Amino acid sequence: MEWNESPRISTAYAYRGVEASLLENRHLRVMVLQGKGGDIVEFRDKRTDVDVLWHADHEWSSPPGPIPPTETTWNEHYPGGWQLNLPVAGGPLSFPGGRYDHHGESALLPWDATITREDATAVSLELSTTLRRYPFTVTRELTLPADAASLEIAETITNEGAVELEYAWQQHVALGRPLIGPTARLDVPADRGYVEDYDDHANNRLVGGEEFEWPDAPGADGGTVDLTAFPPIDAEIHDLAYLHELRDGWYAVTNPDLDLGFALRWPVECFESLWYWQPFGGMAESPFWGRNYTAGLEPTTAHPAHSYPEAQRENGSIRTLEPGQTVSASFVAKTFEGTERITGVSPDGSIERNS
Repeated sequence: MEWNESPRISTAYAYRGVEASLLENRHLRVMVLQGKGGDIVEFRDKRTDVDVLWHADHEWSSPPGPIPPTETTWNEHYPGGWQLNLPVAGGPLSFPGGRYDHHGESALLPWDATITREDATAVSLELSTTLRRYPFTVTRELTLPADAASLEIAETITNEGAVELEYAWQQHVALGRPLIGPTARLDVPADRGYVEDYDDHANNRLVGGEEFEWPDAPGADGGTVDLTAFPPIDAEIHDLAYLHELRDGWYAVTNPDLDLGFALRWPVECFESLWYWQPFGGMAESPFWGRNYTAGLEPTTAHPAHSYPEAQRENGSIRTLEPGQTVSASFVAKTFEGTERITGVSPDGSIERNS
């Protein structure tokens, strides 16, 4: 049925018992969990009826109360989808009076949700929270225009404390089947990448401790791996690469079999690294146990994930926020049709293709 109405928005939903909001127009349906991290857990292209996000196979829930400082907490409460991670990406981080482990705190807290716009042109949802261990207040405003397959996101972080603090800021986007698969393609304007030294790591197809020219990474079998391609569905692979020397801040995944793609645009001057998490059936640990075929494509202000914050201090990627200082960034996420290779994603989300 043809959609002839204005875009819709509501904060009165629940998803698996967690307070949720819906933003919807004739192109997209987006679900957000204000009851858990402000996570985006549905990004559904209505033309194809495909949700491009990955959804966890393991049982998960919103944290019931104060967050226990363990390295497994984030994964145990991870629904898949898209998280905002603050003030740590990776981890751990010790600081006077406390500690953060894997991926920090923001995705483990409840957020307040307020409808800030609802008219024939667009709908907007403002999410806000205050971290408990860091004096950071965070807002995340999501805007869905009336007639575009694009979600606009504006985020702001303010240090309410009287001490300068180090932080990392990450968009933890996990894409899944059926968008991701062996017929799909990844386009990123990167020049180089690297893989950290692998210590106790299984099922890697990439060589640890190596830099490479994008997209050809050294393979553990002695060959090279084209990271613009995705492995077979029955793969047992787990790697993490960091793409840097980005010429622009965007990526696009295109699946010709579906006539569908997903693109994300971000400010590369702030989010200088794209983490590429590759648990293609090979993450044989709790709570995943080899069940996730996932492409985690995660714009992040700092890199790498481990040896935090020493390695980020050494390479100069860690950032600091002074007392009273505010930082902001804007993003555009969208679905699109077509099968051609993507050559650019403009600040308004427009897709550029090979002619």
